[in-house]
Amino acid sequence: MANSEKVTAPAQASDLAGAFELFVEASQALEQQYATLSRKVEDLSADLFQANERLNVLLNALPAAVVLIENDKISHFNQAAEQLVPGLQTGEAWATPASWKPGHGPDEFHVNSSEGLRTLQAQRVQEGLRSVIQIQDITANLRTLEDNERVDRLAAMGKMSAGIAHQLRTPLSTALLYASHLCNQELELQDRVSFAKKLQNQLIHLEKMAGEMLQFVRARPHKTQIIALDELVSEALQTLEGLSQEKHIELSVSLKADNCMVSVERPSVVSAFIAILENAIQCSSPGQTIVVQTQADHLRGQLSIEDDGPGIAEDMLSRLFEPFATNRVTGTGLGLAIAQNAIRSHRGEITAQNKPEGGALFVVALPSMANI
Repeated sequence: MANSEKVTAPAQASDLAGAFELFVEASQALEQQYATLSRKVEDLSADLFQANERLNVLLNALPAAVVLIENDKISHFNQAAEQLVPGLQTGEAWATPASWKPGHGPDEFHVNSSEGLRTLQAQRVQEGLRSVIQIQDITANLRTLEDNERVDRLAAMGKMSAGIAHQLRTPLSTALLYASHLCNQELELQDRVSFAKKLQNQLIHLEKMAGEMLQFVRARPHKTQIIALDELVSEALQTLEGLSQEKHIELSVSLKADNCMVSVERPSVVSAFIAILENAIQCSSPGQTIVVQTQADHLRGQLSIEDDGPGIAEDMLSRLFEPFATNRVTGTGLGLAIAQNAIRSHRGEITAQNKPEGGALFVVALPSMANI
């Protein structure tokens, strides 16, 4: 029994020594792996620091203000953003400043500053839990656009000179003729009243034309308000209700832009809608139907007006919105030109085309209001 214990003891000691060696080797391997991992962590931290430095340099080099959002918190912003939005702090949630008032178009805001009223455009691009907000001061761009539009309108007025002379000459000559009749001392009272009414009508026509010419060269609207697109269309339809009934034209109305809000100068946009609707009514025959529809998405609201009239003559399609372009004897040819001018001044667009089955289709699009 003693001999067996003597034999077992050295064997156990040898096993313990082997296990200890394995433990030491494993510990050394773990230390090496930890050291390697630590060096990788240090390298990654250095790379991350350099990446953040490069990101900050890149952000500060951008002319536009940029705010980076991660998990609904501000992670980075550049110097331009700090100037436009004082008080930005990393780690805080982004919110549109209360001093920013909605502008004319989507993602646009008006801001009062020491230099006067400025217009900012703030666009947000979302990708997963991260998003980028880019803010630009577009005040100068809008002024340039407004100046260019005014120059274009004045150039159009220059081209209109011959047309203006022709348009004014006919009613003016007629008015002078009626006025000369009134100077006849032998003219009967009944005839005198008749000529006086005709003279008045010609003068009203001249006054209307002069007013429309002034409206055509107007600059960008200033007194704007945020209003529902459907409300503007309803107001225009109500104005023309009597004319449509008089001509026995049915209006099929489908307003589906309940939540579409637009920033517009109400009278000018309603007048534009009236001009397009009146054109459709005048071109339609008794018993025909005009389809009026609205629809909207997060970028714009759209009004479409379809009639079943003869359509637009091919030679008129390319110049339909030019001043004095009309086939109607009683028209001044300024209604659609003024309508296009009003819509464009609100950064919208208006198009016209013939339908394959006959009739014309007018489409008006206006930018809808959107907040970031």
